[in-house]
Amino acid sequence: MNQELKQETSLDGLSAMLHPENLKQTVAISAPPYLPFPCFPDVIGAVLEYLMPPEWEELNDRGKNYLKWISVKAEAIDTLFPESSESPTRGFELLAINREGNGFAKIIEQSDELKIPSVLLRFSTLIATFLTVRLLLRKMNEDGLPVPSLFFTQNVDADYLNYPRALQNLLQLFPECQQMFHFEVSELLTEDYVTTIRTLAEDLGIRFVLDDTNKMDSRVHQKLLDLADWIKIDFQATASIEARLQEGQGEQILLHLELYAHGAGSPVIVFEGLGDDSQLKTFLQERWRNSETSLYQQSRERLPVPPWDRYFGLIQDYHPEEKGLFYQGLLVDQEKAS
Repeated sequence: MNQELKQETSLDGLSAMLHPENLKQTVAISAPPYLPFPCFPDVIGAVLEYLMPPEWEELNDRGKNYLKWISVKAEAIDTLFPESSESPTRGFELLAINREGNGFAKIIEQSDELKIPSVLLRFSTLIATFLTVRLLLRKMNEDGLPVPSLFFTQNVDADYLNYPRALQNLLQLFPECQQMFHFEVSELLTEDYVTTIRTLAEDLGIRFVLDDTNKMDSRVHQKLLDLADWIKIDFQATASIEARLQEGQGEQILLHLELYAHGAGSPVIVFEGLGDDSQLKTFLQERWRNSETSLYQQSRERLPVPPWDRYFGLIQDYHPEEKGLFYQGLLVDQEKAS
């Protein structure tokens, strides 16, 4: 009984901390080295302790401090066929980034050095993602913009699938993310996880994106096609298609995509790494006629278009004197408050 009361009290305190108004007060504004993106060190630690108390308790202090400063950067996902009266942006992939601005490969390397369990790293990234989205929605509401029907994606691998209760509890803390999120199924997942993925889709209402990559087991790919709302053509595959187009294989590319769209039954195919100047983008805009499947692009070199440029931007192009990215709105708010 005492343990249950302790958990209820902890949950009540956590829910208060996660309230949008309180959340804004906890975001680190001037944390060294003056991060150009929102971080939530106190909140991430509290949520991890709530979700996985044994794993968090066993982690050393250096590891705990490292995970508290995990944040995310955003890559815009835009339709190739925007309506003239609206933004082409349909969503963002939110990617892990540490306080030095390094991506996931470096984060994994540093986590290994600090002996951080991979499950804690994965959940810290997902928590940072949900916190950023909640803060985004609050800021947009302040700006008088309607709540967007955006989709956000992030990779999901065995670490999430092996902790379904923690994943369920996290989704309950962020109910607005239930419909806004698509989890990208990792290409490294093995066939024995297919049942777990299908169960999560049914029990938790999780929506999935399927990565189309030659690294994924073909049997896993086939068994999950019917669950995928989106299909993502990865960066290497997009580059390969661009090369084939330059070799004069345009008709074969169209036929292949038509058959693929029909077979997958997916309403959306996203081309990762497809830049605005790509010959493939122009070709698809001119020749794609399948109204049942939309084509989207995602590129780290592409700046977000209005109104999203005032909230997101490219971490690669960040300059302290310009105070860019989503962080800009927070800094302006802080200056007004002072």
